[in-house]
Amino acid sequence: MENNGSKVKKLTVAGTDISAFSIVFSRRNEEPETASYAAKELAAYIETAAGIRPAVIDDSDAGSLMIRNKIIVGKTVFDTGKVKKAQEKLKNNGYAILTDGGSLFLTSQTVTGALYAVYSFLEDFVGVRFYSSHFETVKPADHIDIPADVNVSFSPVVINRDTFWFDTFDPAFSVKQKINGYLRRDLTGYGEQIKYAGAFVHSLPDLAGTSHAPDVQPCLTDPEIYKKVLGNVKKQLREHPDARIVTVSQNDSYPEGRGCQCENCRKIDDREGTPMGSLLTFVNRIAGDIKDEFPGVYVDTLAYRYTRKAPKYLKPADNVIVRLCSIECCFSHTLKSGCGRNREFTDDLEEWSAICDKLFIWDYTTDFLYYVNPFPNLNVLYDNIRYFVEHSVIGLFEQGNGQSVSGEFGELRAYLIAKMMWDPYMSRERYYEYMDDFLEGYYGAGWKYVRKFIDRTSEMAEKGHMGIYYPIDKILGTDPDNAKECVKELSELWDNALALSDDVHRGNVEKSSLQIRYAALCLCWDEVSSPAEKKALYDLMKKYNITYYREGVRLPDTPDLNCPPDRW
Repeated sequence: MENNGSKVKKLTVAGTDISAFSIVFSRRNEEPETASYAAKELAAYIETAAGIRPAVIDDSDAGSLMIRNKIIVGKTVFDTGKVKKAQEKLKNNGYAILTDGGSLFLTSQTVTGALYAVYSFLEDFVGVRFYSSHFETVKPADHIDIPADVNVSFSPVVINRDTFWFDTFDPAFSVKQKINGYLRRDLTGYGEQIKYAGAFVHSLPDLAGTSHAPDVQPCLTDPEIYKKVLGNVKKQLREHPDARIVTVSQNDSYPEGRGCQCENCRKIDDREGTPMGSLLTFVNRIAGDIKDEFPGVYVDTLAYRYTRKAPKYLKPADNVIVRLCSIECCFSHTLKSGCGRNREFTDDLEEWSAICDKLFIWDYTTDFLYYVNPFPNLNVLYDNIRYFVEHSVIGLFEQGNGQSVSGEFGELRAYLIAKMMWDPYMSRERYYEYMDDFLEGYYGAGWKYVRKFIDRTSEMAEKGHMGIYYPIDKILGTDPDNAKECVKELSELWDNALALSDDVHRGNVEKSSLQIRYAALCLCWDEVSSPAEKKALYDLMKKYNITYYREGVRLPDTPDLNCPPDRW
């Protein structure tokens, strides 16, 4: 049965038209509402793609026995031996998509895995695209047939996946990207969420009742501080029985931070060759003292700035997570490129991976000083995430612009990061297929000019180094002699993309083109013409609800038009 008003003109399963199928799920799962949601999502997106909405039926309904053609979501009474065997092999909310006995199974050991199976099926087989929380589409097709012998299964190796970009805080979108992180989103009803008791990081000031000022670290050998921290950790866990992690981590720090310098702390640190010595000793002790009461809980601590180096002799306890932070790194070069700015971090990562089997990473993916300026790291994301996983990393927190809608590539970057966290062993070619597919679907007919902009700015940035607090002239390697030519070249690419855009895509192009408008004013400020251009930039930022232009600094209500935008 064809539907000429839909993007997929004909959709069949093993040759049988989709109109003959019903979707079956089970309310007898531990999370019946999520199971129902998964089945209803499948029906809704099939209707969006092919114009036909299959009926959704609970397997406890008598009528389900009479259904000949079934798409089965999650565990049900209809699971065959083949399906159960496939389920047994899955880990970490992995899924299987397979056919047996004339039915199509989107299955898993868990309800979360079944929901992931639904979204993967829609993406990989039906052509649905979840580009952002506000922009979804379906790839046009004359006829899609789900093969009779389909048999796909996948289990992720990164068990905690979190991308801290503003667009991903929408829980309905997060689950489509298989994000299960805790910060700034509530995934209740959307499957698994790895929850924390208490603060996400920098928790010791609250736990110990000490100062929050950066580099004011509590004494980790003081018995009274230990007693207070242990009591507060237990209190937090009792108040949050669904939490899987509690953090006992140092206060924030400047690069020159050193931790407590008392005689007892120094003695441990000197022996271990790192201030992590006293911190890990403290954290291991907490982990041991909560283990019996909270057997499924992990204690998370940062290896950050002065504690990043691994200890000589100590090892993390079995229920301790070490979260290594890449804040000092260069992000125009891959971690394994040999860049001198990255060598200390990679040395530390390799040392930690040798002694810790629960290693997490806090990675940084934007310019926190200039959210709207270009930050050409898209070509290094693939290599870096792959490198993390090759060194025993099982949790990723990819921090970006979590304060505001992005005027740069926030949606694209979040999309690619989510794909890599789910499948970090994909080929490089597959990664760039995802990139190009997004660019074409999100930006429309002029997408190749956007790709040229990405490649060109990446090439420019690669000639130098790029930190997370860099001005645009340092990122692109410009000076007063070549800045105007650089801006002209890059602006033309966005002008061409905008000229080819239609009503569906024009807003996406215009919003992302703000990055070159912003950069142009920073690089080529002219006291005569630039105030008007700055007003136009400001108006567009307001139009697209860009509320923060740098970390912690809101876009002003009344801008000063007589200075570059980086001095708003």
